[in-house]
Amino acid sequence: METTDENRGAVSEKHWHSRERCDCLITAAGLSSRMGAWKLMLPYRQSTILDESLKNAMVLCDRVILVVGHRADELISRYANHPRIRLVHNHDYAQGLGSSIRAGLAACTSDHLFVSHGDLPCIPPEIFRTLWQARGDETLFPSYQGEAGHPVLLPRALATALAAAPAQGSVRRWLLAHPHRFIEVQSDAILQDVDTPERYQALLANEAFER
Repeated sequence: METTDENRGAVSEKHWHSRERCDCLITAAGLSSRMGAWKLMLPYRQSTILDESLKNAMVLCDRVILVVGHRADELISRYANHPRIRLVHNHDYAQGLGSSIRAGLAACTSDHLFVSHGDLPCIPPEIFRTLWQARGDETLFPSYQGEAGHPVLLPRALATALAAAPAQGSVRRWLLAHPHRFIEVQSDAILQDVDTPERYQALLANEAFER
């Protein structure tokens, strides 16, 4: 992912809302077993699926905490020099998504934390802004027609509590057992993780339609 002047300066756009800092934890550690190929580096919009996911988050967020595991060396080499990406290597990524989220939480130092995944390249920056403007003391889930998706926004207190919680069990279940709200949005991109060949082909077809 090329470090451009746009990427370096995007953070200035967020200063209209407050001096509070927000990071975005993005998981990129999985095996891509449903895809049958390494989905994160599949071509999309003249870059890759993961590059687009990172770019969308960095429009609002100060920094991305990128959790790597499977083929970690390749991602570390690709992003190590990016000034706004903090790499976290989850050596236990085979234990599942929850282990990657908890590994990333340990690196969080911001007032609020978005949590998303590297295979969600279509989330528009407006979704991040909508959640940010609604932030409070609870977890915020974006929802499209009643179905919750990503990114999820956590205040620092809940991020810290989640990091200290027992590792067993679902992260989402833990969040739903604590204060939370659902924020209705007008984009189904929050649900469109690209994790199968069929979804990738649909993604490319939609990209061609937009040209």
